Amino acid sequence: MEKNKSSLKGSAEVLQSLFQNSNSPLAGPFLRWKLWKQWPEIVGATVAEFTEPVGLRRGTLVLWVRNSSWLQQLVFLKDQIKGSVNKKLGSPVIKNISFTLNRNMVPSNPEEKEALRARIQSWS
Repeated sequence: MEKNKSSLKGSAEVLQSLFQNSNSPLAGPFLRWKLWKQWPEIVGATVAEFTEPVGLRRGTLVLWVRNSSWLQQLVFLKDQIKGSVNKKLGSPVIKNISFTLNRNMVPSNPEEKEALRARIQSWS
């Protein structure tokens, strides 16, 4: 009987496996959230100040870049950023990085951005 009990998973373990399973529809948003939350640790404070992960789809990470000068510079750091992200995630999830200057997916007002960041940090 004890063998059966040990094979049952708790709700937290089931949710975690759903988020981390690459076949799950929840996997992409969870990875994006994880990247967004740890972005300064992954790429360093300077790069994080000028970039933000805003999308993740089919192995392509979309990074919003504050200005075109930084975008040009980051093109040369693309492989290094990809390596850092994959190392932090523990697997080669990111196959490509795309850069954008489009702010549509980034919170527009600093207070809104800070409120979103605080809300996400309170969940962990």
